[in-house]
Amino acid sequence: MSIEVIVCETCRQPGTGSGTGPAAEPETGWTGAMFAALLEGVLASAGADEVRVGTMRCLMSCRRPCVVHIRSPGRMGYVLGDLPPERSAVEALVGYLRAYGATDSGVVAYRDWPEGVKGRFVARIPAPPDR
Repeated sequence: MSIEVIVCETCRQPGTGSGTGPAAEPETGWTGAMFAALLEGVLASAGADEVRVGTMRCLMSCRRPCVVHIRSPGRMGYVLGDLPPERSAVEALVGYLRAYGATDSGVVAYRDWPEGVKGRFVARIPAPPDR
């Protein structure tokens, strides 16, 4: 079953750039795009073919950059924030994605969460009902 990670491409750490939110113009140093690129690279080197990375201009969680939405058909979805565009944060997220992919429901036991994702959950989104 495939997993999709949507990264807010316009997220950036406080103090970088002048605008905020979806109306802001892109400029160098935007960390959401950097996070997405790092994530794609780590996933490719880990051979995680079941995970697809997409981006969205704004996930409207500007107070918690960088923000990602994890989703998969039939599984609980999650929004995580405060993810720095650093390899260690990306590797922690990839570790969580592996644990997420090993579940049927998308619910990962807390003991299996990598340290780098603890405290970063913003929202839990129920799977849509089967139709």
